[in-house]
Amino acid sequence: MKIILNNVSFSYNKHSVLKNCDDEFISGKINYLLGYNGAGKSTLFDLISGIQKVDTGKITGNTQTKAILYQTQNPVFFGSLKGRDLQEFIFGVSDGHKEITIAELSPRFKSLYHDLMPRKLGDMSAGEKRWLLIFLESYLNKKIFLLDEPTSGVDPVSTQQINRQLLQMAQDPQKLLIVTTHDLHHIVDVNCYIHLLHNKKIKRFDSYAAFVKPSAKLDPEEAFALWTGNDPI
Repeated sequence: MKIILNNVSFSYNKHSVLKNCDDEFISGKINYLLGYNGAGKSTLFDLISGIQKVDTGKITGNTQTKAILYQTQNPVFFGSLKGRDLQEFIFGVSDGHKEITIAELSPRFKSLYHDLMPRKLGDMSAGEKRWLLIFLESYLNKKIFLLDEPTSGVDPVSTQQINRQLLQMAQDPQKLLIVTTHDLHHIVDVNCYIHLLHNKKIKRFDSYAAFVKPSAKLDPEEAFALWTGNDPI
């Protein structure tokens, strides 16, 4: 499964955000979308999801609205709802979902699921809420998952749990995941594609190793600075 950008340009209030961009997002591995704040990552999500329309060029692939799940950086949670209420709501408003088979879950995910179902969302940590939301969304009949910084503001343990869930989702060839992140050390040695949005263009790397290659220390933050033409700190 692919999403293909062909010579895509987009401007907002006469400010050019993307200019003649070509790229491919491919299923089978997580697609990490990197870039500075304001580079246009959220705008690209808006274009893929159809919220905004390209000025010129084309975005092709399975981009029908019903096939896309777009999770913003700060999803709204109602604290009085319990985990089971969130599950009923998400599954109830969806266009279809797979049933959760408890026996097929890993011991850690099984324990998390049982622990969070009876608890109020207001009593959960930010990481627990994020993990539960992504876990439930993974059962929806969606093809494209656009996740805007799903580990932002989340503790290290929850970040690991969320990343495990994302890796598991990405193994499904019928799911294409595009994830934005600023926390580059959590993608170290992950089997992934990396897309760097900078100066209105996108450069794709087919592996983490290809991305960090310019850094003598193989440090992702140093590699990011070098690829964007800045001196590493």
